[in-house]
Amino acid sequence: MPDGQGAPYFLDKLTVRFTTDYKIEKHSQQQSRADIDELVHKSAADESEQQRIPFLSDGVVDADVVKSDDIAAWAPWYIQFRQQWVASMQATEHESFMHPVACLLVASGSEEDPIGALRRLQQQAVVQRVQSQSFSGVSVLFYYLLVHDGRDVGAMQTIDQTFEQVRRTFGQNSALVKINSLTDSAESGDTSDRSKIAGIWSSSQAAMQPLVPVPQPATEYGGMLSMRDVAALRDAVKQMMVRSVVPHMQYMIRVLSDQTANQRRGITGRLFSAGRRYFGAAGKTSSILTGVDGDVYFGYDSPEAQLRKLADYSFMLKDFRFAQAVYQVARRDFQTERAWKCYAGAQEMVGVCKLMQEIQATRAEFDSNFDDAVAMYLHKTQMPCLHLAVRCTIIYYELLKHHRLYAFAPPALLRLPASLSALHAMISEQAAYAYLKTPLRPQLRKFSFYAMVASREYQKAGIGELAHRCLRMVRLSLGARLSTSSDKNSSGSWLAIESHVNHELGLQCMTAQNYDQALEHFMALMGSDQIPPKLQAKYLQELLQLYLEGSTGADAAPVQLSVPSIDAQKARVIMSPELEGTDEVLLWKRGGAAPSSQSGTAGSGACCSVGENVAVLLMVKNPLTVGITLSQFTLDCEFEAADTNSKSQPEFTVSTADTVVLEGGQTSMVTVTLTPQRAGSLTIKGASYLLCDILPAYKPLVLPGKRLNDTLEQRVTAVYAPETHLRFRVDPGWPRLEAMLEEFPDSLMSGSMQRAQLRLINRGTLPCHAITLWLSHPSFFDVTRPHNDSDDDSGQSAYSYTDGISATEEAEVANVLQDSSMVVVLGGASALDSAECLESGDSVCVPVWVRGDRVGAHALSMFVGASTAQTALSQLDAAKAVAMRSRRFDVDLVVTPSLRVNAFVRPSMRSPHERIVGIEVENVQADLSVELVQTTFTSGYYELVPLQARRANTASETHELKVGPRQTVNLMFRARPLRAAGELQTAPEQFTVDALQQYIFSKNKPTVLPRPITLIYSNAVLGAQGIDCVHSPLQAYILRSQAHRRRSLLRTAFPLIPEEHQPRLFPLYETFGIDFVLFWREIGGSMRAGHHSISGIDLGVPHDYITAALNPPAAGAARAWLTDTVNERDALIRSIANRFQSSRRHERPLDVAMDCVQTAESAAKLAKTPNTFYIADVTITVYNHSWRHKYAFKLDLLSPSQLKQRLSATDVELDFSGARSGWKWLDTTHYELTVPPMDSVQLHARLACCAPGMIDIALWELYAKALDPNGSSADSETKATIVPSGHPKYGPQCVVCRLHPLHPTLVNIKPFSMNE
Repeated sequence: MPDGQGAPYFLDKLTVRFTTDYKIEKHSQQQSRADIDELVHKSAADESEQQRIPFLSDGVVDADVVKSDDIAAWAPWYIQFRQQWVASMQATEHESFMHPVACLLVASGSEEDPIGALRRLQQQAVVQRVQSQSFSGVSVLFYYLLVHDGRDVGAMQTIDQTFEQVRRTFGQNSALVKINSLTDSAESGDTSDRSKIAGIWSSSQAAMQPLVPVPQPATEYGGMLSMRDVAALRDAVKQMMVRSVVPHMQYMIRVLSDQTANQRRGITGRLFSAGRRYFGAAGKTSSILTGVDGDVYFGYDSPEAQLRKLADYSFMLKDFRFAQAVYQVARRDFQTERAWKCYAGAQEMVGVCKLMQEIQATRAEFDSNFDDAVAMYLHKTQMPCLHLAVRCTIIYYELLKHHRLYAFAPPALLRLPASLSALHAMISEQAAYAYLKTPLRPQLRKFSFYAMVASREYQKAGIGELAHRCLRMVRLSLGARLSTSSDKNSSGSWLAIESHVNHELGLQCMTAQNYDQALEHFMALMGSDQIPPKLQAKYLQELLQLYLEGSTGADAAPVQLSVPSIDAQKARVIMSPELEGTDEVLLWKRGGAAPSSQSGTAGSGACCSVGENVAVLLMVKNPLTVGITLSQFTLDCEFEAADTNSKSQPEFTVSTADTVVLEGGQTSMVTVTLTPQRAGSLTIKGASYLLCDILPAYKPLVLPGKRLNDTLEQRVTAVYAPETHLRFRVDPGWPRLEAMLEEFPDSLMSGSMQRAQLRLINRGTLPCHAITLWLSHPSFFDVTRPHNDSDDDSGQSAYSYTDGISATEEAEVANVLQDSSMVVVLGGASALDSAECLESGDSVCVPVWVRGDRVGAHALSMFVGASTAQTALSQLDAAKAVAMRSRRFDVDLVVTPSLRVNAFVRPSMRSPHERIVGIEVENVQADLSVELVQTTFTSGYYELVPLQARRANTASETHELKVGPRQTVNLMFRARPLRAAGELQTAPEQFTVDALQQYIFSKNKPTVLPRPITLIYSNAVLGAQGIDCVHSPLQAYILRSQAHRRRSLLRTAFPLIPEEHQPRLFPLYETFGIDFVLFWREIGGSMRAGHHSISGIDLGVPHDYITAALNPPAAGAARAWLTDTVNERDALIRSIANRFQSSRRHERPLDVAMDCVQTAESAAKLAKTPNTFYIADVTITVYNHSWRHKYAFKLDLLSPSQLKQRLSATDVELDFSGARSGWKWLDTTHYELTVPPMDSVQLHARLACCAPGMIDIALWELYAKALDPNGSSADSETKATIVPSGHPKYGPQCVVCRLHPLHPTLVNIKPFSMNE
């Protein structure tokens, strides 16, 4: 069909509305409010799915549901309200939509005069009202329908003739419909038709009059119709529309278009209208009328009304473009005449036409039309037209939903006044839904806000179900927001809102006497610290009152509360809490490392013995801002018995903690004691208590276990292992060794030793084997042989004072770098006590001497482990890990300074092989005097002898051995080799070279341990009695301390070598190392005693043998297939070489000693001037201090006259001017020889002196070159060269050196007598 511009378009579907009455009624504001309120209540009451929230599930917004196009399922009551509100709209004066387009006159074929009946119907008042008061006027279309009843069998022959007469009388706008009302025909038909047709009458009545309850008619209308009859009625309506009504409307559009052509032409029509207005044309004013509601409108025959009718007809026939143009023209005229109701209607339809054209438009193009329309309806009209404003808003909202412009919907909906609670609630709810449909993401904040507004308005309107539903939506959306919010302050504010929502929900449920849900909402309030204290106290009081009102009695099940908060991860399970220390199951293994937790291994987890107390410590926090009390606090446990036969025996007992009072935000520790009585497994499930002595509550203590990642399914989906944190086994055979650390000091002076003891009692049923200690600071502890409780050794000293201490004593000791941290007390041959085990019920005391090894505050740890397995010790000795029940003691010790002991080394004038070792002892105490008891040096090569000869025991000597407050004493010793070169023990150094070389270049790592070494103990007893360091238990402590220091040194020097390989690479003692121990005791007072030690005194003797291990063996290095292995080997070699090249100081591998043998004759007289010359024979000894390398040397003896020439290029500055220059070397002054390792060669020389007296003959220059063990010369230019195997070759540090005297050599030249 053609549109307003003549272009064809397709009209596919029309909706027809029939009504039996027509009238224009006055719509008062009060009546509109009442109608709207009634409709909202009726819509909400008819909906049965009010509690369902499809787009929120478990506090998460369902994105699939939100992205769906239709949101009608979210609030079905709104859809029902919209349909009923549109159906209730009546005709108004300013538009023609509800005005009749045609009048349908129906007559029965059984009438004697159907034509007369139709004429009488045409003269009825309602028809006359249509012609006089409707927009159609006299141009209304009359359509005549003749209905034939099938019961009239006699009229079946004449009905067609009757219809033909009707057609000839009234024209083509007539039709005949045959329907069936015969009972026989209906009964013989299909019974399914009756069920389909039964609701036709009631549904049509509800649609026509939605506010009027549908009565149950006495007669079942349409009950005799068949589906064929219904189809015939539909065809009749369709034929009426297609053949009569639509063509009639098209005809009226053409007529009205011609009549209003001048007005629609633009400026000419407006000028003509303005001329009539200002120059007194009276025809215009007569068309302006006043409606029933007092608003201005135009007569139906006026040009303005004709324009509106033209636009409305075009709109009804879906010619939206033409209708929009006509509405815009009519809008200008309405605005000019200040007919605001007509203007608002035209403005509304302009916006509708824009959105109905399916053309993408911006918001500014249509939003202003609806905004002006609603504003005019509410504020510009004579009386606020609320019903029209609601209609305009609903139409606009539905069009926005159709175009998916949800971002524009909330402002449009909220233009309606908030004075009507029911309507404002429904509109606010729709606005909240629109915020979930925004293009980018759901706006949960605004959704929650408007949902809360809707809840409040629903509550005001008395629709509690929908108010409750809106609050539930807010609660779920807040949960979704809080789980994704990263703003702390924003989250806190929304927590306060969530608390308000829960409180309102709880009150609503209490009103509805739904105590279970009310309790759930009030419990949700117990967990936020963002609520003010007064409000929090109110919530808590209401919760307790709710429980008292809704509880079913004393047997009521406890509720799960968030108050208090208990962190299950911080819960601790302590075995035997009455004992000190921490009980654990740890893996013990030799090597120096501390016992480690066995989590993740088989059989891991806490374990206790039957009848042993188990304390469970829980950190309980009050998250509220007000105080609470917890009474009858206990634990809920689950026990799995290992033996199901002894069911009569109780499984376990649980204590009840005292009443806990927690202020707001306070955290407290609650301890509950369990005592298992049977073997099995005990799991802590939760805690139960009474909140404020009223509300029984339960708090589950469940944690997820470790995330599993073994299989593909576990890596794809989160699968967790069972959590064993709050689960422990009850094993009757589990060791139950009570360990108590007694008399442990808090502070000590450095070096002093004080006795503590470790008391061990076996409370278990089985013997305890392999009782072992692990010490974090081995040099702080000296553990001695255990004894029974009956043996009192409290007066025993740490040192064994005795007479007859030898000055020098040799003893063979194991040179293995043992694990000094682990001490076996009982259980085997290597233990301190030879007893195999500690029997059940027995006890033993282990003396533990605590020594202040280093000054400062120290945190010391001691582990005590025991096992009931007899093979535990053998497994430890085999370097295997053994799981043992352990108790850990952590103690603090403060060590204050007592003595400061330093060592210094000086060369000896007596012999190059000897050194002078000085010990400086300073007493840093201000009020303490100490007595030096003994000094002991330990070495594998040197003997140290005091330089001062020991005198008789006199008062003066006693005074010399005392060191008063703030005093310093120096002790001097001569270090001299005790063994000859042939007796030298170089096994430790050679062992390190061979083992380290095998470790670096061989696939097979070293497995052989170092051989024992014979140590030389040099004792100097400074008092009346000495201390035995060789045959007393003190030797074991000294060896453990040395091992601890040695391990620390090796850990720093060789970081790339694992500690487990160090015992097979490095010995405990080296041949040339010197260790020093000074024993002292306090004078007066508490008679404290102690000792200070210095390990590794360096005498400056070159024995650099580590670099020799960096060269591949003769067989070559093992081939490494992996690049990583080669890189690791090279990195290890470079780290060792660089360390020794950078840290090693300058050393002298060779030294020269001169000695004047005798003064010979001189008596030569010159011919003219008599001069006497004195000749001296000098013995020169060249010493080789290196035990590994043979040296070739060149020695040049220099005379004073040669100094300026020979020493000008060196840094040596010697003064031989004046009388000191009066001597000269005679005969041979250049020597070239070799000297073996740790050996010497002697040379003989002669000098001549012109005068007797003391002269310094230390004038020589030595050039030395090291030789390889095979006798060839070492490389003198580089420190590392490349050998054919591809590895660098490292030589000794001092390959080539040039040496000069370090100190003078004075000889006395005696005068020569002629009488001799």
